[in-house]
Amino acid sequence: MKEDRLFGAVKKMSEMSDENKVNIKGKFYAEVHTRIQAFREAYGADGKIVTKVHQADEEKVLTETSIQVFEEGSWRTIANDFAEEYRGVGMVNKTSAVENCITSSIGRALSACGLSGGNYASFEEVDHAIKDKAESTPPKKKAKPKPKAKAKVKEESTTDDLLNYQIKNLKSANEFVEIFLRLMVMSDTTEALRNYYKANIKTITVLKEEYPDLKQDLDEIITNRSKELSASAKEKTNGR
Repeated sequence: MKEDRLFGAVKKMSEMSDENKVNIKGKFYAEVHTRIQAFREAYGADGKIVTKVHQADEEKVLTETSIQVFEEGSWRTIANDFAEEYRGVGMVNKTSAVENCITSSIGRALSACGLSGGNYASFEEVDHAIKDKAESTPPKKKAKPKPKAKAKVKEESTTDDLLNYQIKNLKSANEFVEIFLRLMVMSDTTEALRNYYKANIKTITVLKEEYPDLKQDLDEIITNRSKELSASAKEKTNGR
């Protein structure tokens, strides 16, 4: 039965050791890509992660993610959840609010399925909360930078860094996707987005061959971004 797959995935996530999670102030969180992998291992092509962008303006981004499984000849939604990001809150949201919001809603939706690994909030949400709190509180004196719990993709990543990227294992594949999404926000038209995709087609081809499920998730996010840019362009045209 299809439910057995989910129960098996939930059990596997619940048994995951804390060594494979991220420690944030004494609590352990499974990263979103780990939850996606658990879902894909359980359902394969019989599972879908569908994200819809409800709002993406100059103030905030609101996304909704649904987790769907193919059962008895049709697709059935087994969980969904929302995420909200404000563009002026946090350094990451100033450039990549859409990407952060999508990742967060995916993590929360998978958690609603039970694939949380023990904690409901996604690692990205916790990371943002810590950063945002630090930024909103004016420091009394210059403090020494604190070491991060786990290495993240560099904020200063450039297009050149991505073009020279090589996928060697699952970790580097996930890092490529993170960098790709972070820099994708620079493409403010559908044409620019297509050119950006084509510029990275060699690495994306490797991603498709080695990690097809991850490639599928990337394509879904790109498709949503393309629709958002098309709608924005249409609004500007009608407003003339």
